[in-house]
Amino acid sequence: DGVTPTDAVTIAARQIAQTVNAKGIVSFTLQGSTALRASQERPTVPILAITPFKETARQLAMSWGVYPELPRSGSFGFSSDDDDLTTVDNPHVSAADGDFDIVLKNACRAALRKGLVNDPNDLLVVTAGIPFGTPGAANIIRLLPAAGPSCWDGVCRVDE
Repeated sequence: DGVTPTDAVTIAARQIAQTVNAKGIVSFTLQGSTALRASQERPTVPILAITPFKETARQLAMSWGVYPELPRSGSFGFSSDDDDLTTVDNPHVSAADGDFDIVLKNACRAALRKGLVNDPNDLLVVTAGIPFGTPGAANIIRLLPAAGPSCWDGVCRVDE
């Protein structure tokens, strides 16, 4: 039947977004394949594609419903010694040391900047591949409010 685990994750993300009336799907992607798969499912919500590669972001800008985001090095779980090296042909990218909650919080901020969310309780469906930096390995789906990963139903935990 040819359905890959990444296909299953993107199909499920679309279904979850529709079921919970999410405002968008956030896709962490290196070469764009995860965001493109999500776009092919034609979700009823926009796809925020977060990639460290300028070339990938430019290509994704032409995809149906995709809003690419090119983060600063280190801000979304990707880090590079030299921002000029972050190209698909020369992928000097390694997983950043920050924890996944910080990456998710930055994704929520990007969704706000792009106008995909406007209320702290707006929901986002996030897809990612852990470990970061593994092309085509989407294996995580996370549902979170625009307020960030520490909040749910208007209640936010405070880490000390």
